[in-house]
This record gives sequence, structure tokens and C-alpha cells, in this order.
Amino acid sequence: MRAKIASKPCFPFVFHKPPQEYRKFQERYNSIDQLLEANPAILEAVHADLARCCSGKGRESQFSSEQFFRMLLIKVLEGLSYRDVIIRVTDSDFLRNFSRINSGTMMNFTALEMAAKCILSSTWEKANGILGGFARRRKKISGGQFRMDSTVCEANIHYPTDASLCWDGYRVLARLIRQCVDADPHLNLGNRFHDRRVKRLYTFVSTHISRKSTSTKRSVRRSAAILCDRTDWICGVGRTFLRNGDTMGTASIEATGALEELRTMLPRVEQVVACARRAGNGETVPATDRIFSIFEPHAELLKRGKARKPVEFGHMVTIGQTREKFISFYNVEETSRHDIQLGDEALKDHKRTFGAYPEGFTADKNYYGGPEHAAKWKGLIPNYSVGKKGRRTEEETDCEHGVVFRLLQKFRAGCEGSISVLKRAFGLVRCLNRGFNSFASSIGNLVFCHNLVVLSRL
Repeated sequence: MRAKIASKPCFPFVFHKPPQEYRKFQERYNSIDQLLEANPAILEAVHADLARCCSGKGRESQFSSEQFFRMLLIKVLEGLSYRDVIIRVTDSDFLRNFSRINSGTMMNFTALEMAAKCILSSTWEKANGILGGFARRRKKISGGQFRMDSTVCEANIHYPTDASLCWDGYRVLARLIRQCVDADPHLNLGNRFHDRRVKRLYTFVSTHISRKSTSTKRSVRRSAAILCDRTDWICGVGRTFLRNGDTMGTASIEATGALEELRTMLPRVEQVVACARRAGNGETVPATDRIFSIFEPHAELLKRGKARKPVEFGHMVTIGQTREKFISFYNVEETSRHDIQLGDEALKDHKRTFGAYPEGFTADKNYYGGPEHAAKWKGLIPNYSVGKKGRRTEEETDCEHGVVFRLLQKFRAGCEGSISVLKRAFGLVRCLNRGFNSFASSIGNLVFCHNLVVLSRL
């Protein structure tokens, strides 16, 4: 079983005065430590998740839930990888004490990564709610003004093309079948895989697809068709291999694991081939019919109108902030909804949290839902500052040039700064976790860390 708290402090013997930067570093972590100690319900929520992941045989886990939780906070606060945070904390007596590792044995990075996957996204939402309730009671935040904005957190995938996805599918299926045969030779059906030939097809298509020569375009279309045929062939081999494995059975754990992964990957590769054939025949395949990675099939195609990134692959993250920069609302979904729906949901959540709608609300034009939608919220919120898309009447122009409206729009621009901090300092730019559940959990983790830093300065 896993202990919730374990503490054996170590005492560093340093006789020189530390520099100012290090003193600020210590002050920040000491403030965060006080916030965590003042809210034990946060650790209770995290412990409930981590306790499910401990050994089922009743043995006591070597590390407590508090140690895992604080190590994950250090990872996000310092912008480190799982490996680097182990090295960083091992070499720092101060961080050892903060993480409650103290003078004990340091965990390895695989244990920390597994613990991170055990904490659910709903638990991080609950932790943020507890922290927000504490801040309201201490009057560190107020709900008088509220601003919203959204951004994209990219999934950890390469830029998807039909050729690259077909090649991904071919090499992965071939690798899994080889793993099964190596683990249990009696599953071998005698198939031979020509990886190099298929890779040459993919390389030719990807490097020559932008050429304008008629003969080159013809060669590219022919090579792309052959690439689809080869990928379709290995899908057939995979289906036969699975039927044979189910019929004959296997006693090998490695072969069983590879068969299950093959069973998961096969439908994704078949979908990739089907979409590639439709595109090769001149059909425009909608994004809803596609998957953009066989490893991260949950990734969405998002067009935000950005000059440098017209198309992004990941998920929309919506945040709502109070005047004190505390993120009181955030949302990440597998299938993103429109900003208008999320804006309505955020305002209702704000009323539940603070007991009333804000005195002033501001967001960009993506949250404008038409004259009736704006009139409804203007009747509930005294200062409603959301710009209109398209042409404006004289009355609407005067309203958007008013002093209050423009001041709230300046306040809204601060949300861009918070998003920039989340991307640069907390890792919102790209999520390296696999699977949507881990994706959403990591977003909750970094929002919680952002709020800890904000409250530590108030």
C-alpha cells in the first residue's frame, strides 16, 4: 500500500550567503509549500488516484503520494523532462526537502512517469477548484472582472501527409508482426516484408510531390498508388496474422502484448489507406474522416488563421482569468466546441464559483454569437466587451469606441501574455504525453502550477 506522507528532512550545511536569484527561488518554493500545506484536500485528491496504482499485494510502496505529487510540480515549474527533474532534485538539498524526498533514496524517472499517468484530469480540475476556493476565502482573487481566450496545444506528431501516414502504418505493422514471431516462432506465417522498397516509395512521393513537371506528377501518382497497395497488403497480412494468433494461441507474454497492439493499430492503418485512396482519386476528404497520426489518433486539425501556423494539430485549450491572472476556468476536449459555447459555459461556471456574474467580461471576436446572444449577456453583465465581426451600425461603433469597452479590451490583451507564459515556461506549446487522457491531465497539471505561482506572489 502507498503512504500518503513520508518525511525525513535533510539539513544542508552552507555557510556562505546565497545570491539574490537563489533567495527568490527559495521564496517562491516556500510560498508554494505554504499554499500546499494550507490545502491538504489537494493531496487527498491526488492520493486517491495514486493509491489505485500501487501494488495490489498489500506491500508498502517505497515512495509516498506527496513525494510523487511534489516531484511533478517541480517538473512543470522548472520546465524539465522526467529524466532531468530526477537529476535536478537529486543534486539540490533544498528541492529534496520541498519534494519530501529529503535524505532518502531518489525515485527513477519511469516510476515518476507512471505516477503522472495515474492522476486523472478530473483530479487536476478538483485541485484547481480547491485552490481557487482557498484564494477566494483569503480574498486573494475576486470575480469582478473576467477575461477569456483560447490557444492550441499541439500533439506530439509529425506533419501528416498521406504518404508519411502510409509509411508509418507499414513499418509499425511489420515491426509488430516481427516481434510476435520472435517471441513465439510457431506463429510465423512465412511472410516477407520489403521495408526498404516501401520507404523508397514514400521518400520519392514526399520529395517530388511539389514538382510541376507533368511526367514527375505522373510518377508521383503511380508511386503513391503503389504505396497504398503495399500498405493495404500488409493490413491483410495483419488481419490473417491476428486470426491465426487467436486460433493457435500463445503462451508468450511478449507475443500477447504485440498481438494486442497489432489489434489496436490495424483499424487506424486501414483508415489511413482508405483516406489516401480517396485523395488519390481526386476526392476532397473531410478532416472528420481522417486521422492525423496512428500513434495519436485523437489529434484534431485546427485552423486558427495564424500567419506562421495556418494549420495546427492538437487540441484547443480555453482559459478564463480573473484580474489577478488566476485561471479560474479552463477547458480541453477531444472534439473542440466553438468559442461561443465555451464562453457561455465559462460565464455560468463563474457564477457558480463566485456567486454572481462578473461586472466586466471581455473576449475576442470569436466569442461573438450575434446580436441576440450579445443582448442576452449585456442584460446580465453590466460591462460586456466582445467585438462584433463584420460591419457595425453607428450605435455599435460608438459602443466599441467607448472608454469602458476599450479599457476592457486592453484588459483582455493580458490573456495573451498569460498564454505566452504557459507556452514558454510551463510547456503548453506541445504535449509529449500519449493518449488524450494523459494530454488533458498534463493541461490540468500546468494550469495548477501556473495558479500556484500566481498565488505565491499575491
